[in-house]
Amino acid sequence: MRFNDAIPGALFLILAILAFVEAGSFPSFPGVPYGPDLFPRIIAVMMGGGGLLLVFSGLRSAGRAPWLSLADWARDRRSFGIFAAVVGSVLFYVLVSEDGGFILTGWLMLIGLYLVTRGRRRIVSSMVLTTAVIGLTHIIFVEGLRVPLPFGVIERLIAG
Repeated sequence: MRFNDAIPGALFLILAILAFVEAGSFPSFPGVPYGPDLFPRIIAVMMGGGGLLLVFSGLRSAGRAPWLSLADWARDRRSFGIFAAVVGSVLFYVLVSEDGGFILTGWLMLIGLYLVTRGRRRIVSSMVLTTAVIGLTHIIFVEGLRVPLPFGVIERLIAG
């Protein structure tokens, strides 16, 4: 999928304006010639300038190029199914992970995505890969990075 440059440029410009305005609400420090709003505002101005350049570039080419062109993969129904599966699996994780825990919810989410993308004929390799990815992710985040992941049913059984 390809948008005309004016569309993302306008979005960047709007985001830059919102960031600039929001940075103005940061508290200032007495006796300091600049406050914590300085660097976010500098970035917002640069981002807004880039957005303006994209808008002008897109408007110049508007007569020659379409505003939106879909790639072949975007016209395929299977692609929409995969997209729906990704969005659905993220919603599933958000809604169920607190009670189900990271290991169980993540495993169900990932095996579902593998089944949608790889098919049922590779179910054994998908289950092995899912188990390895979830286990490795759990070790990295919980043990290595000390990030508390949701503690659910499986974790309670493992902990005793």
